[in-house]
Amino acid sequence: MDGKDEMSSKTFSMLVRCWYDLQAEATQLQLVRADTAEEIRLEDGNFLLRISVDETTSVGRCFIRHLASGREAYVQGGPNLHIFVHCSSASV
Repeated sequence: MDGKDEMSSKTFSMLVRCWYDLQAEATQLQLVRADTAEEIRLEDGNFLLRISVDETTSVGRCFIRHLASGREAYVQGGPNLHIFVHCSSASV
């Protein structure tokens, strides 16, 4: 290999904390780096999340679009992604 074809791996973990703030009457979101416990500050922004499941294969896909820039990404997983999303949103 000449170095151009080598894949590098970098792992970044964060904790996502969500809660409903009664005083603000809004759901709050906080991101914290798992390795340093530093809060991750995000710029204001809006995202579209579209979650779909192929019922024949149980493959779940999550489409994410940053509305201001139009950047898009997909996350794909098996049946556990569908179960996770369903259980996580059940309390909403």
